[in-house]
Amino acid sequence: MLTRNLTLSMIFLMCLITISCKDKDESGQNPIDNRLLGKWSVMSKTDTEKIGDNEVEREQELYSKGEKTYEFTDNNKVIIIDGHGRGQTTLPTWMTDGKLFIGQDHPNKEPYTVTFSGNRATLVKVEQEKKDGQTMIETEEVILER
Repeated sequence: MLTRNLTLSMIFLMCLITISCKDKDESGQNPIDNRLLGKWSVMSKTDTEKIGDNEVEREQELYSKGEKTYEFTDNNKVIIIDGHGRGQTTLPTWMTDGKLFIGQDHPNKEPYTVTFSGNRATLVKVEQEKKDGQTMIETEEVILER
């Protein structure tokens, strides 16, 4: 009886370990969220800079459907196409703890927070830097649509 309970406990533990461990791809990076996979049209990109509660700069780019696209692939790449196909960039992507990283890895790389709503995904990245003794908060928001 004790051996049977121990065996069942070990099987249960092995199942938990297998389920909780995410597979990393061949580069050692965590794969991206399956909901991101595929082609997205960029609807807008907004960059803001704030010092305290004061917004000091805002740039917003609006795109027509298909003018700029992001295609997230299952091999941890994003293919960014600009100008209805005139320019193309391929960058590495990966996720860690639910945060999306795009581009080359470096020690202070800031991730994007990804939220989904219907056929839209919103990517938000927030960075802080000191400028003239004050803390500047830079926010980038990209809205994607299927």
